[in-house]
Order: sequence, then C-alpha cells, then structure tokens
Amino acid sequence: MTRRFPLFEDRPRWRAHVAAVAALAVGLMVALAPSAAAAPGDLDTGFGTSGKVTTDFGATPSEPEVGNDLLRTSNGSLFVAGRQGFGTPGVGPSDFGVAKYTSSGALDTGFSGDGKVTTGFGDTLSMARSVIEAGNGKILVGGFTGGEQIADLALAKYNSDGTLDTSFGGDGKVTTDLTGGLGDGIRGLSVTSGGKILAAGAAGADSFIARYNSDGTLDTGFGGGDGIVITDFGTGDHLFAMEELSTGKMIAAGSANSDFLLVRYNSDGSLDTSFSGDGIVTTDFNGLSDLAFGFAHAPGGDYVIAGAVDAPEPFGIAGPIKSGVVRYNSDGSLDTGFSGDGKVTTDVNTLLADEARDVAVDSNGKIVIAGLAGESVVFPVDPVDGDALVIRYNSNGSLDTGFSGDGIATLDFSGGADVARGIALTGSDDIVIAGGATSSSTGLDFALAKFQG
Repeated sequence: MTRRFPLFEDRPRWRAHVAAVAALAVGLMVALAPSAAAAPGDLDTGFGTSGKVTTDFGATPSEPEVGNDLLRTSNGSLFVAGRQGFGTPGVGPSDFGVAKYTSSGALDTGFSGDGKVTTGFGDTLSMARSVIEAGNGKILVGGFTGGEQIADLALAKYNSDGTLDTSFGGDGKVTTDLTGGLGDGIRGLSVTSGGKILAAGAAGADSFIARYNSDGTLDTGFGGGDGIVITDFGTGDHLFAMEELSTGKMIAAGSANSDFLLVRYNSDGSLDTSFSGDGIVTTDFNGLSDLAFGFAHAPGGDYVIAGAVDAPEPFGIAGPIKSGVVRYNSDGSLDTGFSGDGKVTTDVNTLLADEARDVAVDSNGKIVIAGLAGESVVFPVDPVDGDALVIRYNSNGSLDTGFSGDGIATLDFSGGADVARGIALTGSDDIVIAGGATSSSTGLDFALAKFQG
C-alpha cells in the first residue's frame, strides 16, 4: 500500500501560499515602518520633485526671477514674492512677481489660473520684498518701484484669486514718496490687531516706519500727522521687520553703523525710552561690519535677529563673512542663555561668504536660519555662485547635530547658483525655504525646498 502525505504532495501550492504571506508581511512592514530617509535635515520627498520646486514665469527669452520673501498662510498655502524681470537699468524693467503653491509644492491654479502673477508700476524697476496675509484670503505685498537708488515705496494687495483688490488704492496699488526719490523701499510688513498696515524699511539714507489704513491711505493719526516716522540711526541704517506687540507698542529690527539694530516704538510712532533708555539697541559681533536680514519673535517674548557678520569693511564687499544670530530678552538685553553672550557665528565655508537671510523659531525653541553658503560675491542682486543654506541651532545656541548630522544643510538645486531668502515652518516644524535657483535652461527662477524638521 502506498502511503500518501497530502501536505507534501501539495508542496508547490503550499510554498506559493507561504511566499505570498511572507511578501504581504514584508510589504506591510515597509509601509508601516518609519522611512529611513525621513531624518531631520533631509529633503521631504513628498514636496514638489524630491523636495524641490522651481518656477519659471514663462517669458521668452527667459527673464530672471528670484523670491525675496516666503509666507505660509494659516491654511498651509505658500506664497513667494520677489522680482520678475531684469531689474537692471539699461537691461530691462522688472515687476512684482508672486506665486502661490499648495502645501505639497504644486502651483495653485486657483490663483490667477496658473498660480503666478506679475504686477508692474509702470515701465520701471520694481521689486517685492515682503508678503503677508491681509485677511479674508487676501495678501499684501510690499517693496519699491523706480529703481534701487531712486525709488518710492510700493504696495500691492491681491484678492484670493490673484486679481488686484481695487478697494486698496483704487486699483490695488499704492506708492509713497518719502524723500523725493532718494531710494525709498519697504523691507517689512505686518498688520496690527486693528487691521492697520505697518511698513518698515529705508527712506534714503535713513530708516522709516509708516502706518496705512486698510484702504491704502496713510494713517494721519500716526507719527507727525502724516502716518510716517523717519529716523536717522546712523550710517547705513535701515529696518527690515516690524510688528505690533500685545501692549500696542511696536518692535522693529534692522542694521545701523554696521551693527544689528533693535528698536521699540510707542503706539504713536515715538521711540519708547523705557526700552534700553532710548528705545534703541545695537549689537556688534567682533568689531567688524555686520548686516542683519531676518527677524523672529520667539516664544516667551524673546527676539532673534540673523544676518551676515564679520565683514572686514561696511556692506561686505570683501569676504569672507559668516552667518550670525543674536537672541535678545524682551527688554532688549542680550540673552546670555544663548551661547553665553547672546551671539553665535557659524562659518560654513572658511574662504567664502555665508549669509543668514531669514530666521524662524520652532515650537521647541530651536532657531532655524535660511540663506546662502559659499558665495564669492557678497550681497549680489542675484546669486552668482554658492548654494542655499539651512542651519538649526538648539535653544542654547549650539548647533543641533540631530539636524543633518552637524546642524547644517546646503542645497544645490540644479548645478547653478542658488539662494534662500525666506523661511517658514509648518505645524510639525518642517522647514520650507524660498529664494532663487539657476539652471542652464531657464536661468534664475523662483525656488522652494522643504526639509524634514
């Protein structure tokens, strides 16, 4: 009698069944396990193409576009504002360029049909430097028009669909001449709790703050009755950020006398002398030239300013320079819990220049800067070499080695010169940067990237 063993007789089907179960188990493990690539400082591959996005505005021949500021709205949308066009006398005019993206990095076609808008102020050189939310899905963009040296303040307000809001200035645009055309420009914008618009920047060789009503008219109840306050803080001074505090007073940040500058104003625009005795705080790093670019209001009331420091002469015409960060207590004193003296410098490329162009503070109190690493020409209008830079510091000022291994991440978009000029954090402290990236096919374009936080 022949004995049969059904289990082994069906061995091919049994093996196939076991293999299928094993494959399913492995697939589930891969799907459910944390991604090995999702480490802090790595690009978020779910954003754009492998974590990066570039946007060409489509002119023929291609014109240079560069993003100067980044806004992440309360619903997660991303706006980049900057320059579209040459912006160079004798070469060609430029316009405000604004692009809207979804949280995943795709252009939002609900904004102007293709996610992109350009706004001109006549046949002249115009550039956007700041973008903020203006309520009801609208945004406000500020900068200058007329050229870098002979310019007026320029504002444009957009509806949620990308059209200009004609309730603002009659046609959606407002210009203001502060100094008779000596070089006026908005660097920073914010909106007060009462819906007024605060602007800060350069008024010729001095600094200004201004307050506008929501319709774009100057608020005559502010300053000397014309809505404007111009202050000479010293040589080469300008402000680049301003916001209202819960007390109704206002804090502004900038540069003066080749040092970082922090200023507090009363609600009427006068200097608040209860702040550091005269309302003004300046910070020098090492006796060389320092130029600030980014400001953030940290949890607990601290202030953080970031920029480029240790240039051997004003404005960093010669390098090398370093990324610099200062943290202040709410009274304007240096926070000695931050690196012992409130100041940190980071030299990414010893023989080249590194700059912090914007700064943010995450929910854990860590400080994140975005900028440029490895440039040979300091502060160019458009990047000529170098890569985009992100650095994350612990709350005590040390480099966060849990981010990219040493706290420093550099990004080359496509082999050309790149720069980050804006930064925004998501609700989970992921990091989005915006600026410009250069390619061989379309030249300089708007650029974004998202890093794991």
